Amino acid sequence: MTLNRRDFLKLSASLCAAPAIFLTDNVSMSVGAEALDDLKIERHTLNVGAERPFTAVHISDTHITFSDARDTERTQKLAESRSKYFSKAERYFLASAEYAKKKDALLLHTGDMIDFLSEKNLEYVKNFYDNMGNDSRFVSAGNHEYSHYLGEAKEDEAYKAQSFDRVQKSFPNDLRFASKIVNGVNFVAFDDVYHYVADNIIELFEKEVKKGLPIVTLCHVPFFTPELYHVQMEEKKERFSFLLGAPDTKRESSDRFLSWLKTQPLFKAHLSGHLHYNHVCQFSDSATQYVVGGNFQGNLYEFNFV
Repeated sequence: MTLNRRDFLKLSASLCAAPAIFLTDNVSMSVGAEALDDLKIERHTLNVGAERPFTAVHISDTHITFSDARDTERTQKLAESRSKYFSKAERYFLASAEYAKKKDALLLHTGDMIDFLSEKNLEYVKNFYDNMGNDSRFVSAGNHEYSHYLGEAKEDEAYKAQSFDRVQKSFPNDLRFASKIVNGVNFVAFDDVYHYVADNIIELFEKEVKKGLPIVTLCHVPFFTPELYHVQMEEKKERFSFLLGAPDTKRESSDRFLSWLKTQPLFKAHLSGHLHYNHVCQFSDSATQYVVGGNFQGNLYEFNFV
């Protein structure tokens, strides 16, 4: 069963489900190796002008659901409820990591690695990334990285600020804005977790453009395109588009940024998630948008950069 955003939010409001089977604490990478054949891999070649060919694995929306006695009883009950829906999340995540390792690939994650804030979730993330080489990892945050109890309060910058420093310590690069150059390709990750971007986003990007390298962007929320908006509102029957720059998420900073980005010839591709299904569409004359489905269901994009 595909868990789309509408179904996902219904589940988010249901915290009284029967106890679920918890994933074990000491799962090793061998579990990932066992699950390799279960991955749903979609392969793409991106001709961006790399200095030499290389591979990247893109995943999003893993939704790890760990908690233990260090957390409040409420958080532990939340973990018990939510883990029912993400019982294979860690298995698929480790399989994706193992696949990237076998391919000697850069592992890109575009948010919602965890489902909610807990000591064990953040510890899991930190331990995972600490055991990876710096050259093989790059991430952007999702809205769930900052979520305490799901639907408890308005999610905005003030809400994020309550936990940002705590979350940031577990992730390998700056979650607000970061750049990573791999074989002459500039990967740029930024924050759009609440369906808008920072007021100074263009200023930050202009510094990256001046480097003169092809740019691939990463963030959690996909960019608005008429095609994707139609899928969300007409085919998926969503009440909210969950897209950056869509008619129902209008914000001056976002509209200005997307209009500016469309004029940048060095911008080659955009990677995101959030919607829990695969979708590929043209964003601008120079760039294609790749939305990857939920990693908790085994979805993975493999990119061959040339």
